[in-house]
This record gives sequence, C-alpha cells and structure tokens, in this order.
Amino acid sequence: MIETFSDYESARYKQLEIEFLEAVKKSLSGDLPTIKNFFLTECRKALSEACNVQRDEKIPCAFMSVSLLNSFVAVGKNILQIDFYDAKWVFGEPFARSRMSADFLFEHWQKFTESALDDKFFVRNKITQVEIKSLFWMTLDKLAFLFTCYAKYFIAELKTSPEFAALDKAEKFYVTCGTYLDWQNRLCAVLPEVDLVNPDANEDMTFRDFSGKIFRQENFADLDLRGSQFEDCIFRACTFTNLKLADAHFSHCRFFSSCFDGVKFAGAEFVECKFKDCEFKNSSTATKDVDADEYFAPLRLTRCKLFNVKCDGCDFAQLKKTDCEEVNS
Repeated sequence: MIETFSDYESARYKQLEIEFLEAVKKSLSGDLPTIKNFFLTECRKALSEACNVQRDEKIPCAFMSVSLLNSFVAVGKNILQIDFYDAKWVFGEPFARSRMSADFLFEHWQKFTESALDDKFFVRNKITQVEIKSLFWMTLDKLAFLFTCYAKYFIAELKTSPEFAALDKAEKFYVTCGTYLDWQNRLCAVLPEVDLVNPDANEDMTFRDFSGKIFRQENFADLDLRGSQFEDCIFRACTFTNLKLADAHFSHCRFFSSCFDGVKFAGAEFVECKFKDCEFKNSSTATKDVDADEYFAPLRLTRCKLFNVKCDGCDFAQLKKTDCEEVNS
C-alpha cells in the first residue's frame, strides 16, 4: 500500500498515465480517417460562422485557435472550442466562437480515472482523491498535446475548403491547437511570401508556402522549414545542408542532381515527386534529431520516382514508401 502522495505519483500514477496516452495514441492511429473527417467538417462549420460575423463587423482574422476545455472535463463535458481572433489575440476577445465534441479523445478516460482513484493501492487517510484529481490537469494537457501531434498531419486539408478561402485573413494567419488561454501549437499558416534563397535575417521560415518556384545551383543551409509546403517546385543542382524539414510537405516537386546533407526529415512527406541523380548524406528521420518532444510520423514517399538515388550515412529507419518507382544505374 502506498502511503505518500509523492510515492503514489511516481509508483502508480505515471504508469497509468503512460498506459492511457498509449491507448489514446492507438485509437487515434486506428481511426484517424473518421476523426479527421469529423474534425475538418466541424472546423468548416466554424469557419462559415466566422465568415458570417465578418460580413457585418469586417474583422480580419489572425488566429484560428482550437482549445481543449480542461475545466469542462471535470463536469463530464468533452469539448473542443474554436476561437477566431484578430491580431491582438489574447489581448482581446474572440470575434467568433464555435464548439465541437471531443469525445473521440476520451474513450479511455473513465477507465484511466477509475484506476487512478482505486483505493486498493493507497492508504485513504494519507492520500486523498482531491490530491489525485489534481494530477488529471497535467494529463489533460498531455492529451491535448498528443492530439496536436496528429492534427498537424491533416489540418492543411482545411486550406483547400471554400470556407477557409472565404475567411478574411490578416497578413499573417495561423491555425493553432492546445489549451484555452494557455499554450498553443501552430498547425498551419497563411503567411506573406518570402525569399527562400536570400531570406531576411532572423526571418521565421516555418509554415511557409512555396509554389511553382524554380531553383538552380542554390545552396540552402541552416534553415528551419518545419511545416512548410512546397508545390510544383523544381530544384536543379541544389544543395540542402543542415535543414530542418520536420513535417514539411512536398507535392509534385522535382529534384535533379541535388544533395541533401544533414537534413532532418522527421514527419516530412513527398507526394508524386521525382528525384534524379540525387544524394542523401548524414540525414535522418529520427525524432531525437528534431529537438522537439512530440510525435512525428515516418518520412513518407508516395507515388514518387527515384532514379539513381544514393544514400550515405543516413538513418532512414522511419521511412514509409507507397507505390514508388526506383531505378538505380
């Protein structure tokens, strides 16, 4: 029998929490298409309502913030709230607000909380249920964080919807997810165009969009391009050195005689891209190399063509290829 709260937390609660989050992770992975469709449908409804407000109030939107309402869980309501803010964000009130069910995140919550409060494992007159319930708030934060790690891989689909296009956006617009009036992780953005070859000093290059660009004999070095989107771009005889491409997405891009050296690919995706006479050196798909404590999908290559591609000193253990064509001379 556990007699102190600190011993209970380390000897029992932490393991129960790990088991709970692993069960949620398994549920999210197994039912992701259904969850994605539900979430995006609800987001589109929220966007439509925000557009209706904008017709009357003419407020450009700078932030679309999705939050898990932890306080609601305590009264048995599992809610994700969507707030639309102007550029002031937390310094002002949202100009539009919607809510959706978050039940898909709480399939294992009751079992977890009942196990955590089971007094067969601790001395009741030395450890109270109130003390144990105080730990639930940290677990809810971890649950919200886990969801952001999955949502970042499908939220960009929202950008193709007519409701998203209709929203009047500020010069810099972000979709974020986290907890209400607390931490928020960026999921995607609509930002001004930047020069990939000669970016301004200290320019934030994450979550940028590049479309239809042609680059020849350029050296891209030491850039953080996490979450950026590349579409129909051509790279000829280019070098990519020490780049962070975590969660970056490349669609219909072509790479010729180019070299990737020391590139971090965790969570990146290439769809219908072509690589010819390219080399990968000292690059990795390992999460530990990204310097971020979160879940990353494997590097994904879908319907890509790889001709005479060489790898040297790379850790591509987390790599998933689907319907790719490979030819080595």
